[in-house]
Amino acid sequence: MRRSLPAAIVGLTALAAATACADSEGGTAKAQATTTVSTTESTSVKPSSSRPREIKLDGKNPCELMTSDQLAQIGKTTTPRPGTNKTFNSPNCVYTATGAFWDITTVVTSGIEFWTETERKARPAAIPPIEGFPAITVTDPSDRVSCSIAVDTAGGQYLFASFEVSKSFEDHFPKPCDGARQVAEAAMQNLTK
Repeated sequence: MRRSLPAAIVGLTALAAATACADSEGGTAKAQATTTVSTTESTSVKPSSSRPREIKLDGKNPCELMTSDQLAQIGKTTTPRPGTNKTFNSPNCVYTATGAFWDITTVVTSGIEFWTETERKARPAAIPPIEGFPAITVTDPSDRVSCSIAVDTAGGQYLFASFEVSKSFEDHFPKPCDGARQVAEAAMQNLTK
């Protein structure tokens, strides 16, 4: 079974919420979604730069943040599935390819400090900005199949991109943090147009 990203975030952040499960269909490989964070010891990692401007995510459809060309660069995907990230009560969209899946959440209920200013199992690490916007990875050292990236788009809001690869498909897709960055970069390119 594949756990939905909201449940994975809940598991890593020790929040109480139900785990949603879905069976894989049409030969799509099964994968367990988890949110991951770097091995840094600090829980107060600050993104490496300030925002060049604010991009509010209210009303933005996460299923429209990647073009078909951008999706094709990662792999052949099924129809994106819109939903709600229950941890953040924010819109998200799940993309599935045989052997991997990724999602985008437009977090409109908390800022990136959700990860940087509170102790969590998943710890942040500052990474180079994406389209000039501060970014962090969110990884769990015990999880080698998934990675998430948060991009600080506006006060009290951020873009959250996660990427997971099934172990038997590692040669077909980018490494999880590289895939998460590719997804975040694609979404931010479209948000900054």
